[in-house]
Amino acid sequence: MRSVIDRLLQAALILCFSVLSVCVIWQVISRYVLGSPSTFTEETSRFAVIWLSLLGTAYACGRLEHMGYDMLAQKLSGPALLRHMRAVAALVLAFAAAVFVYGGLRLVLRAFEVEQLSATLEVPMGYVYSCIPIAGVCIVFYEIAILVAPGSFRHADEVEEAIEHVNQELPA
Repeated sequence: MRSVIDRLLQAALILCFSVLSVCVIWQVISRYVLGSPSTFTEETSRFAVIWLSLLGTAYACGRLEHMGYDMLAQKLSGPALLRHMRAVAALVLAFAAAVFVYGGLRLVLRAFEVEQLSATLEVPMGYVYSCIPIAGVCIVFYEIAILVAPGSFRHADEVEEAIEHVNQELPA
């Protein structure tokens, strides 16, 4: 299940980043080459950044790459490290459940209730805000997984992963 959530988040992050890149490129072209700035790109890129940052936060939590104070964790090993990981996971879980899921759902429902629309695109803001509870649910999922099996999580090392990927792709 974790790999499915990872893949979904990766796809969503790639999509958000692609939308952001296309919007910024089009804004530059329309403003400086065509002389008529596009009106929708600023708001679209803003929404893409919001989704990118919140879904990126959830993805980082699943890879133990989120911002944290890790001086203590670096000194621990074995059962003490697992207890520490569980304690941190419980705190992050409580925060994500209360703020992201509960608070985010209330915000989304309220935005739909008052029919709040974005200024330029006139998109219901409930859709824009929905990334908050979605990210929260993903964070809660990852933190529960850490509570259940903290040993299966380790800090990702991109260099090691890239070398491993290259070695798998290239024949020996």
